Amino acid sequence: MGTQGMNTRRAATPILLTLLSVGGISTGEAQNSARAVSEAAGTPLDSLVARALAVHPSVKTAEARVEAARARVIPAGAWMDPMLMAGIQNVPISEPGANEMMTMKMVGVGQNIPYPGKARLRRAAAEQELAAAEARLRAARLEIEQRVKDAYFGLAYLDQALEITTRNQKLLGDFIRITEVRYGVGTGGQQDVLKARVEAARLAEEATALVEQARIARARLNETIDRYSETPVPPAAIPVRIARAAVSASPKDIRFVSASLGSRVADSPFPPLLSLEEMAVANSPMLQEHQAMIEAQAARLELARKEILPDFDVSLQYGQRDRHPDMISAVVSVPLPINRRRKQDLEVKAAEAELAAAEQARHEARNAVRLDVARLHAELERDRAQLALYVKSIIPQAQASLASATAGYQVGRVDLLTLLDNQTTLYNYEAAYHRLLTDFAQKLAEVERTVGKEIL
Repeated sequence: MGTQGMNTRRAATPILLTLLSVGGISTGEAQNSARAVSEAAGTPLDSLVARALAVHPSVKTAEARVEAARARVIPAGAWMDPMLMAGIQNVPISEPGANEMMTMKMVGVGQNIPYPGKARLRRAAAEQELAAAEARLRAARLEIEQRVKDAYFGLAYLDQALEITTRNQKLLGDFIRITEVRYGVGTGGQQDVLKARVEAARLAEEATALVEQARIARARLNETIDRYSETPVPPAAIPVRIARAAVSASPKDIRFVSASLGSRVADSPFPPLLSLEEMAVANSPMLQEHQAMIEAQAARLELARKEILPDFDVSLQYGQRDRHPDMISAVVSVPLPINRRRKQDLEVKAAEAELAAAEQARHEARNAVRLDVARLHAELERDRAQLALYVKSIIPQAQASLASATAGYQVGRVDLLTLLDNQTTLYNYEAAYHRLLTDFAQKLAEVERTVGKEIL
């Protein structure tokens, strides 16, 4: 090898060694990337969630419906307005102007009095409808909170992936210069230059896609907080408490339940599945809404059974007669349930069917909640296991493979294609790691919406 080739190798060595210092995630501190995990990351996320809950139209719609339901409670249990009556009674038809002793000017008041218990049941049904509206409001808030977190975590991944891509593109730029120098002095082939340039172009294509995806994610996030799509948002990062729940910071602290394939990671931060399911059943706003609607329908059923019992119409009238004593009349009237079989009985039957349907709908919803919790719990544990494998073995082995290829390339035992392949492999694993971490954070947000509370 000539002097020029040796000088080229010496010039390349610092650049090649750079791969080992910035090419991947440190296996000892896999979670300590300043962009991926930040102790202060919860602050901007909390402020975004708070703003979304304050301004999003779906939350405001649910709040307005709560106010509407609350305003209907008191009127539901109130009596009907009294009736004021005024007129002339007992006017003779044959001689309208005759001074008939029964003719009188009348004024009176009447009141419908519901059978005891009916007003209470109407108010009870309205109160349960209010409870259902409040549960829908809570569900709307949880959904918006999850949507904010989903968009925020997605943006955190795209920012991290773009940083990784930019870093690898810079390294490829160094490689291109090295290959051009080697090709110029005759120690390297043109195919090395072309391959390095093709790889740089591929990374540029990926960076373009990531930038556009980040614009979409930013627009999604801004939609939840009622702002224009291009409004800048704070730098996104996975909160440290979520990252630590996903995988330990140190590979030596990672343990699996068993040595068999598919084993879960030990020391799960989540409650057992059965406890998580019961927690969801107790706290899910969707199930609380179903329960409130069942209670409301039960009140309507009891009201339908009471409809056969008569309401009372009571009236008191005062009659003024010319040249004769005035008169007072009191009247009590009740309806006769002669159409009971064609009306009241059928209304009871309809109310019973509606109650049965509401109970079955709640049963179905409860099963769906349990299924969602089981699915999400399994996916969270799967993500934890995959992240642990990335930190404990996949990324360290990819780093070791890149180090070996780098050393071989320096002494001419490994060609550029092999070196680039190892660098691409490490790049893909690093991006996949951050994608998994983001998926874990997004699924955690989804399970907390399903459960109705934080579970960490």
